[in-house]
Amino acid sequence: MKADLIKSVALHSGDYVERYNRKPLDRVRTLARRIELDDDAELADFACGNGMLLQIVGDRAGTYHGVDFSDDFIASAREWARSKGLNNCQFYCDDIIKFCADHPAQFDVATTLDFSEHIDDTLAVSIYSAIRSSLRPGGKLYLHTPNLDFFMERAKEIGVLKQFPEHIAVRNGKGTKDMLIQSGFDGSKIEVETIAHYNILKVLHPLGKLPLVGKYFQARLWIKASV
Repeated sequence: MKADLIKSVALHSGDYVERYNRKPLDRVRTLARRIELDDDAELADFACGNGMLLQIVGDRAGTYHGVDFSDDFIASAREWARSKGLNNCQFYCDDIIKFCADHPAQFDVATTLDFSEHIDDTLAVSIYSAIRSSLRPGGKLYLHTPNLDFFMERAKEIGVLKQFPEHIAVRNGKGTKDMLIQSGFDGSKIEVETIAHYNILKVLHPLGKLPLVGKYFQARLWIKASV
């Protein structure tokens, strides 16, 4: 287990962080519009990376808490926040399960954007159970992840295309919802949507309405789970 953690940290440090810093913000800007966020909300951004969500929401939230296990990512996020003079944000280089145990029923909103595909089922249930415990009654989790039913993800699954080494557990909508239910979320309070890809492949999204084959053109999942 420790060896797996060391490998995972290595995959999410150094050059990976530099590449991530060069990614455009348009993708996160589109997702942020879908997040219900009151002015006084406490937002926990789990696996926050370089704080791209903070770069979009800025001071929209009462307090932003960014959590990641990568020192390099946290350092990058803190540097950006300092450069903008933001003082409504805190960053933690910490294990998510431990962090949530230290912050029970504290947050109004939790986000995991492009994270769940990085963790296997057993660890995912442990982490999302912890995230649920960190939400106040009425709190909401927003989850964004690739959709396994998308034709390119299916091609990666069978080895026709090369999968990103960090993506070890891409799931479809049902699989992700089942994982959240196992984590203690009420299935009746989980909303699953498919949304367009953030790159040129977004032009395929209208094909998602086709009968029988439509699901193969639905690239991304957007899930809201309420407590």
